[in-house]
Amino acid sequence: MTPSASTHRSVLALPPDMSQEYSFCIRFSGITIRFIAPTALNLPECITELLCCNCEVADAEYRITLLESPLSFENAPVYTDGNSHIYETNQGRLRVYFPLTEEDGCQVACLFTPERKNTLYYPAKRWNHYRKYWHCAHLLWGEMLLMHLDAFLLHSSVVLKDNKAVLFCGESGAGKSTQADLWKTFANAEIINGDRCVIRNQNGVFFGGGSLWSGTSGIYSPLSAPIAGIITLKKGENNSIRKLEAEAFPALFSQITLNLWDEEFMHNVTGNLLLMLQSVPVWELTCDKSREAVSLAYKTIFSKELPL
Repeated sequence: MTPSASTHRSVLALPPDMSQEYSFCIRFSGITIRFIAPTALNLPECITELLCCNCEVADAEYRITLLESPLSFENAPVYTDGNSHIYETNQGRLRVYFPLTEEDGCQVACLFTPERKNTLYYPAKRWNHYRKYWHCAHLLWGEMLLMHLDAFLLHSSVVLKDNKAVLFCGESGAGKSTQADLWKTFANAEIINGDRCVIRNQNGVFFGGGSLWSGTSGIYSPLSAPIAGIITLKKGENNSIRKLEAEAFPALFSQITLNLWDEEFMHNVTGNLLLMLQSVPVWELTCDKSREAVSLAYKTIFSKELPL
């Protein structure tokens, strides 16, 4: 049951403003995000691959603020899952990520405001080790931002073929990366993400694209394209494919990154998923690791034979 957070308020103890600033923008799946840091950064690959030059208008801004003392709260969190505590504050929703809390109590956290002028908090004493914090970005700010942009994260690899996106969805070990690699080899497709696809509703057309959340694939692409089809994977000795109807919703819903504690988030994601299923076909592919598996899926999606 999703808890109600509207009646809980906390007050943040904010550190003084930093005098130096270093800003940069990244862009993926048609989304532009500006970061403002207190110092120049040696950015990790997941950021450098997505840097963009023209970002006069950003969909959201994140100012990195260094904590000299821990954030303080008047009220208890509205939700906790063991890793994160969620607070409703007088400025917006705050997410505190406890696995990266430092010995002095300073936290890694994200404050998300309705105006999308957001704050990322890091312990000042550990700023020289900031690179280790980037891996938790989606835990801190990704889902909350995507919700406001009619978008969500699906546990899937995604390739581009014929200016369309094809997604391979399934549990870890289902073969998502393998099938993406096979499409690269046999269909000359471009892999744009190997683990988390951003699905975005753009004026009723659903796009699948890259992101900075790529798992172990190390593939970071800013590209996106209308989704031609989504394939859920099932390992087998023989290749076969069937279209999913009623089963499509639970098959995909179980692979979406969800904030179960956020009623608005759940309503938004559920609504967009139901809307997407009205226009985007979903199939279950039982397959091996062969060209024949690619050929079968390609013919099903594009209604033509796989080119030799």
